[in-house]
Amino acid sequence: MQPAVDLVFDLDQDLYHASAVYAGLDALARRGVVRLRFRRPALRERDLTADPFTVCLELRAPGSPKPPLVAIDLHDQSHVFATAVLERCDSYFKRSFHGPDLAALPGNLLCKIRPFGLNYACRTFGSTRRLFQRAALGLAFRGIVGIRRLRHHVALPKIGAFEQGPAAVVEPTIVFQTRVWEAHEAAPGESEAINEERVALLRALKNAFGARFRGGLVPTPLALARYPRDVSIHPSRRTRYTAMSKRNLIGIYTRGLHDSTAFKLPEYLAASQCIVAEPPRNELPVPLVIGKHFLPFASADECVAACHRLFAEKDLATRMRHANHEYYVSEVEPAAHLGRVLQNFLGLPHEPPWSAGGVANRD
Repeated sequence: MQPAVDLVFDLDQDLYHASAVYAGLDALARRGVVRLRFRRPALRERDLTADPFTVCLELRAPGSPKPPLVAIDLHDQSHVFATAVLERCDSYFKRSFHGPDLAALPGNLLCKIRPFGLNYACRTFGSTRRLFQRAALGLAFRGIVGIRRLRHHVALPKIGAFEQGPAAVVEPTIVFQTRVWEAHEAAPGESEAINEERVALLRALKNAFGARFRGGLVPTPLALARYPRDVSIHPSRRTRYTAMSKRNLIGIYTRGLHDSTAFKLPEYLAASQCIVAEPPRNELPVPLVIGKHFLPFASADECVAACHRLFAEKDLATRMRHANHEYYVSEVEPAAHLGRVLQNFLGLPHEPPWSAGGVANRD
């Protein structure tokens, strides 16, 4: 009998952060690996959907006496947990997994927590169809706010829009398009530090590489008011930005808010790009290796030097593109990622049949 996955869903779930989970599960279902349904929680399960950034999956495998409950915590903050879910679930996969923030948890909860890995916002036609079947009417009844949430989801690029193989032709250019944050969007004092770091970095890249640099600040009101000369002339709408970004040999990565691992990193991996990065703080199930998957930097000067090195050492750039493609196919591509999360619970084969070589069977 085919394993089954019930995604416990309500209208307040954060559709943006959970979109790759939906897409990966939908792809597994379309490939016949699992049966999937989105279902509302029963009254006794309301706490499973109380945290909009945590997705709960009830799993049913042939011969399993009790369906395990698996939670996926997609918070930016490494110190925030969906406590009620953590107490009820069998395993808890945390996107922002940072060891020191686990120390205060009691042992019976600590043993449940595992690193989830990289997350980014994407969709498939099938995941959007499932979401609309479950949520469209309810969100429409919420008026303009609910309709905007649906439109925001539909505006996300499909998985295939991010992907290209390591042999794809790219331009000898660097991309770093980022945004600055208002004070209320970040932890106290965090926004100013991140904003100044990002602006200093993109100015250093512009000065060093001129026309070989593409990017700047996303044109938010804050960016236009405070840093008008640094605002990007390149597209910022998700689909057009994704198409522009993947054409560049090198992608620059900086930490996200709350030291989260930002969506740019898996997006660069999907595009088989070379990466110059602030080393991610949070733990991954399979670590990214310095010198293989990315060149590290801790200052603007180090970032510029790493980019010069990748332009000069073509063999290094080629090896990195191949390594990043392999990492994406194995660990990040949504079907492969969710397949690995569920593998042991559902008795799936050790050699995954669910991945399609990085350019999946898209709909």
